[in-house]
Amino acid sequence: MTNRVRTIEILRFLHLDETGVLDALRTEGLFLEDEVGPEGAEELRVATSLMGELGVNPAGVDVALHLRRRLACVEARLRELLELLSDDGDQRSKR
Repeated sequence: MTNRVRTIEILRFLHLDETGVLDALRTEGLFLEDEVGPEGAEELRVATSLMGELGVNPAGVDVALHLRRRLACVEARLRELLELLSDDGDQRSKR
């Protein structure tokens, strides 16, 4: 069971104005739930960092988070493929 945290609490932890940042992100359909799990909390941290430190608008944050998720999937798939190749190589060397 994963622990969920209220988005407002995460923003307070990050010392951010709860309403402005969250409302801006929600206009793009992001962080619509009042609570998020660990991955959602990390995405909220990244989103607020992109907006605050780099001046990325909410639409840009949406694109960046999507690309970040896709990259994580590609990396996981690459690890799986490398493991399969390694296992196949080990089996061939035993023959």
